[in-house]
Order: sequence, then C-alpha cells, then structure tokens
Amino acid sequence: MSGATGAGANVLERDAELARIEGAVARAQDGHGSLLVVEGPAGIGKSALIGAARALSDAAGARTLRARGGELERDFAFGVVRQLLEPALAEVPARARDDLLQGPAGVAGRLLGLPGTRSEGNDVAAPDASFTVLHGLYWLCANLSGDRPLVLTVDDAHWADAPSLRFLAFLLPRLEELSLALVVATRPEAEGAAAPLLALLLADPLARVLRPAPLSAGAVGRLIADGLGRAPDPDFAAACRRTTGGVPFLVRELVEALRDEGVAPTAAAAPSVEALGARTVGRAMLVRLSRLPAVAVRLAQAVAVLETAELAQAADLAGVDADAAADAADLLVAASILGPRRPLAFAHPIVRAGILEEVPPAERMRAHRRAAELLAVREDSGERVAEHLLATEPAGDAWTVARLTDAARDAVRRGAPESAASYLRRVLAEPPAPGARARILLELGVAEATAGQPEGEDHLREALEAAGDDDVRLGAALVLAHVLGRRERIAQAIEVIDLAAARLADNRGRARVLLESMATGAGMLDAATAPRLASRMRAMRRAADHAHVPREVLAVAALVALHANEPAPTCIALAQRALAAGPRIVPEPTDLPWFAQATVALVWADAHAEAQAPLDAGVAESRATGDPALFGMSLSQRAWLLLRQGDLQGAEGDARTLLEAPDVAAPPLYRKLAAAILVNAAVEQGRVEQAQDVLDGFGVDEGAQTQTSAVLRLARGRLRLAQDRPTEALADILAAGRIVLATGSTCPGYLAWRSAGALAHAALGEREEGLRLAMEEVELARAFGGQRTLGVSLRAAGAVAGGGEGEALLREGVACLERAAIALERARALAELGVLVRATGRRAEARVMLREALDVAHHAGAAPLADLAEAELRATGAKPRRVALSGVEALTASERRVAELAGDGLTNREIAQALFVTMRTVEGHLTRVFAKLALRSRDELADVLHAPR
Repeated sequence: MSGATGAGANVLERDAELARIEGAVARAQDGHGSLLVVEGPAGIGKSALIGAARALSDAAGARTLRARGGELERDFAFGVVRQLLEPALAEVPARARDDLLQGPAGVAGRLLGLPGTRSEGNDVAAPDASFTVLHGLYWLCANLSGDRPLVLTVDDAHWADAPSLRFLAFLLPRLEELSLALVVATRPEAEGAAAPLLALLLADPLARVLRPAPLSAGAVGRLIADGLGRAPDPDFAAACRRTTGGVPFLVRELVEALRDEGVAPTAAAAPSVEALGARTVGRAMLVRLSRLPAVAVRLAQAVAVLETAELAQAADLAGVDADAAADAADLLVAASILGPRRPLAFAHPIVRAGILEEVPPAERMRAHRRAAELLAVREDSGERVAEHLLATEPAGDAWTVARLTDAARDAVRRGAPESAASYLRRVLAEPPAPGARARILLELGVAEATAGQPEGEDHLREALEAAGDDDVRLGAALVLAHVLGRRERIAQAIEVIDLAAARLADNRGRARVLLESMATGAGMLDAATAPRLASRMRAMRRAADHAHVPREVLAVAALVALHANEPAPTCIALAQRALAAGPRIVPEPTDLPWFAQATVALVWADAHAEAQAPLDAGVAESRATGDPALFGMSLSQRAWLLLRQGDLQGAEGDARTLLEAPDVAAPPLYRKLAAAILVNAAVEQGRVEQAQDVLDGFGVDEGAQTQTSAVLRLARGRLRLAQDRPTEALADILAAGRIVLATGSTCPGYLAWRSAGALAHAALGEREEGLRLAMEEVELARAFGGQRTLGVSLRAAGAVAGGGEGEALLREGVACLERAAIALERARALAELGVLVRATGRRAEARVMLREALDVAHHAGAAPLADLAEAELRATGAKPRRVALSGVEALTASERRVAELAGDGLTNREIAQALFVTMRTVEGHLTRVFAKLALRSRDELADVLHAPR
C-alpha cells in the first residue's frame, strides 16, 4: 500500500478505494483493462480519489489523460473526449501523432477537429456519423495504449456530454483487452441524457463501483486539528461531524469558518458549531468572497458564468483590465475560491453553485448572452457559443437562431445527434422565422431519430405538415418512413410516403420517383401491405422496361420481377442496369435502398459472380466511411451469398463479424439476417447447440409478418429438423411460407421453403404431401431458370420421391448443380443419389458417388452430410477413412477470415479495425494459423490460402 498511501496522503479513510485504484493501474500495466466508478454525493471526496488515480498512474509511468464534466458543457458534443485527447495529441511529435491517427482514428480525429488532423476533400461522412466517430475514438485509445498503459480519468461525469458518455459505453466491450484503466467519478443524481448512459457504465460486469463513506468522528477530528492547530475535544469533533454529515468538503469549509471566527475546538464551543455550520454550507464562501476587492467579486461572478475560462475571457466579461484581473485571480486562488490551475476554474462545483446563485437570474442570462458574443469573436467554436445561448431566455433573436442552428449542424457532422437535438429544441423556442420552422423541425426530427429519442417521430410529422417546399417535404417523408420501417411499422411508413407524394408541387419529378420506389420497396416486404401495393408493383415493373429509367425504379423492379418468378436472366438484367445507372457502383451514404435491392436480387437470382464485386465494394466502403447501414447490408448479404455457394466458414465469418460488432454498427434488420445465416451455417456444420444459442439470443417474433421474420422462421425450422423435432420444424417452415406467399413472392430462388417443408413432411412419414410441395417448387424453379435454385429443388424432390422417379430427379439435380458450380449442394444431391443407387444393388456405382460426397462435405465442414455419406459408403462394403483436416481446411471461420486479410497484405491493426476485434485477438488467431499451416512468414499466406484444395 505504499504507493497508494503516497498518492492519497491527503485522503482520509480511503484505503480500500486507493487499493482498488492501485490495482486498476497495475492491471493496465499487465495489459488488461478495467473500469472503476467512484459514486457519491457532492463533497464526499470523489475528486480527491480521481487525483490519487492520476498520481498513481504518473508514478507507474502510464500515460494519464484527464477530463471533467461541466454543468454548462453538457451539450458540448464530445467535450469530455476532447479534454482527454486534445492535450495528448498536441504534446506528441508529428511523426508519432501520424501513427496514432492512422485509419479510423484519423477519420474520427478529422470529424472532431482534433490536433494534427485536417479535413480532406475525399472524406465521406455517413448520414449517422456516430459509429464512425466512436469506432475511430476506440482505435485512438487503443493506439495510445500500445506503447505504455493508458489511464483515463473523468471527474463529474454526471455533467458529461452524452456523446462522450456514449463513447465510454462503446469502449467497455473491448476494454478488458486493452492496457487501459478508466476511472469515472459521478453523483448518483445524474439527470437528462447522462442518466441512462451512466447507468450502462454502472451496470457493466467489468465495473467496480466505489462508494466512499462519510468520514468518522476521528477523521473529522484530524481535519480540525490540521486546520485549527490543536486537537479538538471529542464533543466538539462529534458536533462538527453531525453538522457536516462527515462530508470532507463541508468539514474543510467548516474548519475555515471556525478559524475565521476564532472558535476554539473545545467542548464548551460545541453548541455553537451547529449554527455556524448551517451558515457555512450556504454562506461561508460568500462571506470570504465579500472580504475581497470588488474587482475580485466581479471576476468570480464572470468565471461562475463561464464555468471555466482563460483569464482574458473572464476579464472581458467582468469588464476589468488584464492586470487587475490577474491580481484578482491570485486573490481568489489564495482564498480557495478558484483552483490554482489554468484555465480558471472553481476549487469545487459547490463553490461555483453558491456564487452563481447570488447573481440575479436576469443578470445571469444577460451575462451568458454577453459571454456568447465575446466567444463568437474570440474563438472559432460555435459549440462554446451555443453553451451560453442555451442559458439565455428565448427572445426571437435571429443571431441566436443562426448560431444555434450552425452548432447543431456541426454536431451532426461530428456524430453527436443528442447535442444537435438540444440546440434545435432551443431554436424552436426562440423561435425562428416562420418560413424556417419546417426545416428546423426536419433537422430536429432527424437528430432525435438518429439519437434514438422517441420525440423524433412527432417532430418529423410536424415537419411534414409544415413543409412549404418539396425538399423539406421529401426529406421529412423519407426519414420518417425509414424510422417507421426500422420499427416494422411498414403500413404507417407507406401512409407517410403517400401523404408527402400527394402534396408535392412537382408531381412528376425525381422526388415522386424516390417516394414511389421507397413505398413499393418497403411495402412488398410485409404481408400486411404487399397485397394493397400489387398494382403499384406491376406499374413499377412496367416502367423499368423503358430506356433512361432511374436506378431506384430499376432496383425495385428487379425485386418485383424476382418475387413474381420471372426468368432469372430478366431479374439479373434489371439489377445490373440499376447498379450501372449511377456514377459509382457503391451508393452515396444517403442512397442505400436501391443498392440493397439490386444486390439482393442478384444473390437470389443465382448471379453469384455478378453480386460478389458490388458487395465486396460495399463492405470496403462502409469500413472506410463508417456507414453502419451500408456495413450491415453489405456484410449480411455477402454472408448469404457465401452460404448459398457452400462456403460455410466464409458465411459464418461475415455473419459473426456483423453480430460481434457493436450494436451501433448495424441496424437490427441486418443483425437478424446475420443471425439467420449463422443458424443455417451452424446446422450445416452439425453444431445445433450453437445454432440454438444464436436463436435464443435473438428470439423469433411469432406474430411478425415481415420477410425478415420469414427468414428467421425458416432458419429455426431447419434447426428443428436437425434436432429431430419434425412437427415443430414443419410448423415453422409452413409459417415462413405463408408470410412469403402473402407478400406476393412465389420464387423458390428467394426462400426455398417448399423443399424444406417437403423434407419435414417426409420425416413425419407424410410422403405424398411432401412430394406435392417439392414438385411444386421444381415447376417454379424450371420457370425461373436459376441452375442452383433448380438443383436444390430437384434434390429435395428426388429425396422425397425415392425409387426410379427419385433417381431421375436427383441425376438432373446433380447436373444442374455442376453447371452452377455449387460443390456442397452437388455433394448433398450425390449423397442422396448414392443412397438410392445402393438400395438397387449397384454398390460400385454408389461408392463413386458417396466417396465424392464424403470428400466435399468433409472439406467444407458439413459434418452431418459427411456422416451420412460415410455411413452409406460403409453399407456398400467400402472402408472409408477420413483424413484429419489439415492446412486451410483445419482453420476455424474466425482464423480463416483473419488469415485471408493478412494474406491480402493488411497489418494486424488494419485487420482488427476491419473485423471490430482487438489486435490481441488478431495476434492469437495468426499464431494458430501459422501453426496449422506450418508457415514461417505471412508472405506465404496468400499462396497457401488460394491454392487448389
């Protein structure tokens, strides 16, 4: 405890807390992160413990970064984060700073304007820059902790801005793998946006909450002795503790008052302590201030308004010259009213609160307005100006409206929608000019919706009602429809779109096209709305046959054609036209729906090669820009593509990347799709318990009627079949089929629920019903023409039919799947064919089929199929021997995705950034990869990974 004792020499009765802090710093030195939350009322000694943490950190040679929340700065976007990081970046040499700001860290730094960064013309910000900033800040902290431990201390976190607290919460899931100690001090009574975010910190399993207790009478006696120069009588010390409740700050203030009053710490004086103490709590600091010159009083009041300030700023606001202000500041420090450090700040928030309360409200608001004007001239910080404008009374002032609106837009750009919403709510209260109200409502609704605040929906509806031009009307409708659609309220989303479309001034322009394509694309995904939109879907499909059609129409038409089971080449052509219609293959951040629709159509139309490039480009673009919607869509659809191609490990890798990324990195829709993919991949690999765990984590909404719910129901049905629960499996599969049919989709290339249902019927002994479903899918698949789709349908039909009919169907299916180059599905059909051929006594022919099926299944990791092929092969009299997987086949899905990125030339840090894991995780995977592949250098990876199997 020697270190703790030295660091906390002026902290009484806090040995347990100091030991915890010392342990957290030691863990950071050992490469493990930790979180300590010091919680307690004002004056209990939280700041002293934060100071002790900094002293311990400095003594241990760690990099120590500090910040303090401020009552006035609660809406200053990433204010606490900037306090932490700006000095660290400003102090390091330029070359080291460039290294710290590589990749996502640099993008976040540019958005926040951190030292050493500058805006680049090719920067593209996502519509919601929150994930971009949070992900980049995480990597900046990871980089800062790379060469020595990092200790972050945040005092008065109950006043921290919401974006900064959101970052601290974002940091937690990977904190344990960083050399980082996070020490946060807060009061229990946090309010507003800070409250739920602080609750997340307190509830995290990693958090250790320290709640300092009030001082004992003995400790109070020691403080009295130190302050008054003699030990107090026990009755006097007890009276002091009773008066202050043992709160250290109040005890010290009481001792100051006792010294000023000349009170001796005797038993006889004990009765007078209580009356003096009551005055101390509310007035002692003001009495001390009143004894100072008037210029010091004015300076103290100015600092109280500014909260923290450079001397020149406070002097300007106080109306005193620089020399007089400097002398006054020295007097205030000597009186323990201001702290000794610069910029000027109070010794304790309680002191500021007491002084500010003495300033009449009207005078205080005029001072805030004056402070805003001074800061607008002195600083290039719209958010600093906005802090003070929020503290003024609404007065219909155009300058206030303009400054707050600019600050809100800057906050949005920096990924702080909560701050933007606060500024814009104040703009509405000012209020703005009548003609500007609708646009302000739109911006407010967008900010609130992005921040997950429920008021956003109401403000977007208000914006739509108040819109006086098509730009605002279109923006409000599209954002509101997106918000409603994300909550699966698709019928309401369509009503909003149609209302906006009816009010368009230009009823035939691009706005109309955007609205109609969005309504159609959203409506066809829900069984409750699709029937009502049938005629509009057909109209959209007819429009796509003309030349010079907007890509939004082409993309929706591709999906309409797919669901209507038009020939696969037709669907593919429409999707390719949509992708080629824009200036670039990847959409702009605000332009995702058409890209999603076009790539989905390619995947489900068996155009796997054509879908690969745009989806790869989408994943790469989303990682560069931090666009969470593009990231979720591209990665989930690429996972589907890999699953359909039989690459089970690749599909699992992409799905896991999406599910393991922080929640903010992908909308729930795409996380559900990734869960369904992971369930299917796990079932194919025989890991049914893992598949069940995934489903348990997400759940299945039994009453939902969207196509996403159908995907999950079908995945659960396949899992139930693998669990030998055919009755439950059939119920899920048929429920998925009813949803798909209700949305107007008959194409088996989309969801092959009929063939899955046929196998479930067969497992229940209901061969006739199963064959009916299977043959229905075969006929639809023949009309569709996709070779993979037809091969899968024929394989299921052949397995259910059996006998000669089944053999013929299976042979045709094998040929289709060979043309489609889908090795795993072909192996499945070969295994089923081998079973039938063996049953007719043609053992030699069956052995050839079953050996090939076993080999493909074994190397693909499809354990159930491999087990079936092996059992049937033994039944033919053969004695197969499975060779243990080695080389690339021995890699797990996680190891393979890391190895592939390393083989492409990415550094460990770049791999970790791409996969949203820590560098320690990457290093562990590569260590195992090198051992399994017997490699000595990562230069050998590319050749080994791409060698023919």
